[in-house]
Amino acid sequence: MSVLNTEFLRAFGKSKAETALVQSVTAGMLLNAGFPCGQFVNKFGVRKMGICAGFLASIGLILSFLATSIPYLITSVGVVTGFGLSLGFVSITTSVGEHFHGKARFVALSFVSSGSGCGAMVFPFLLDYLIKMYGWRGCLLIVGGLMANMICFTAICKPPSPSIQQNFPRLLVNDDINSSQQTPHNQQIVCSYENKTFTVNNTSYVTPNQEHSFIAKLKVLTGNYTFILFIVAVCCTLPAYDATLIYLIEFLKTKSFADKDALLLYFFMNVGNTTGRLVPGLCKHIPHMGALIIPALFTSLSCLSVVGLLEASSYYQHVLLMCCFGVSMGGNVTVLSMTTMKLVGLANYSVGVGILMTLVGLCCMCSGAISGGLFDITGSYMASFYGVAACHGVAVFLYIIAASMRKYKAANTKEYPSSANGELL
Repeated sequence: MSVLNTEFLRAFGKSKAETALVQSVTAGMLLNAGFPCGQFVNKFGVRKMGICAGFLASIGLILSFLATSIPYLITSVGVVTGFGLSLGFVSITTSVGEHFHGKARFVALSFVSSGSGCGAMVFPFLLDYLIKMYGWRGCLLIVGGLMANMICFTAICKPPSPSIQQNFPRLLVNDDINSSQQTPHNQQIVCSYENKTFTVNNTSYVTPNQEHSFIAKLKVLTGNYTFILFIVAVCCTLPAYDATLIYLIEFLKTKSFADKDALLLYFFMNVGNTTGRLVPGLCKHIPHMGALIIPALFTSLSCLSVVGLLEASSYYQHVLLMCCFGVSMGGNVTVLSMTTMKLVGLANYSVGVGILMTLVGLCCMCSGAISGGLFDITGSYMASFYGVAACHGVAVFLYIIAASMRKYKAANTKEYPSSANGELL
């Protein structure tokens, strides 16, 4: 979007704050729509919603070929395509959660997240080439066609086929089952797996005995103060990245870098972005590495690299700082789904990630306009970059508090264990 933002400024001649709304609304809708998308995926399944996601993401970009104003692009790219991307994100991460368990789930989420990082390395050069060959309208038309491939890929995503041997290796059968509960034609086994009760019948499908309603899940999440602090911290982190990315190429040009050099530095940032998306899943294998310490480390790195970019003078300093900034951003993007799943569990994941994405999206829709407004007022990117560093500093503080609360709660639970009926022993 940084490459397209430059073209939108030239084509429509609007202010930076108004033009930035295209990317801000896209990022905001991607996150804001997480709540309804989570409910759709929970109700209709990954495959159906993935196909819908590809269609919406594609049609929004194709309709942008006819754009005549910034509000038109806000509607087509921001609202339509943004909603499709949000639906795709929730579908994909939910699918990974269904097919993987334990630490393998977090490693798989990291690898899936790195896919968008790989695309981010290629797309700036691809968009620049398509704009030169066909203009920004033709560029959006072709990218819309590329997005349609999501329909084909998600169409082959089969739902998991539950079986005791493959998906539930640690199945524990209750000892109090009597012979009257089993018959040759309809064998039923009541068993416990990860503190949940299931009924397995002769069809080999595992189904919950009772499903918690949305209201019940929401009540559970509102009582999870660690997750609430995590949401506030992410609201300080991701929107700040969005505000930086909109003007990153323009910022590099103000430091006397040519167009090709600016794109190359953007490429190095995305190399770091891709690498950073893999790191959180690997960090989970480090003993005593908490789920909230990982985003704190990445956000600290981001805070230092943003300030460093303002002071850097040589080309190699910019390469190093752009890579560090990319690593921190990629790590935080992966943490969004990985830590949410760790804090709320798979059963509440669709609701939890929906709430998180919605609140972060509201902040993203404002961050780009605020950053552009600061430039319009001051005539410099310095205020915007220092603002990003300050937001990330606050986020690090919140991550540390949340991690401390989680550790304290775990220690109390271990010291005062409860019985099966919830009473203290």
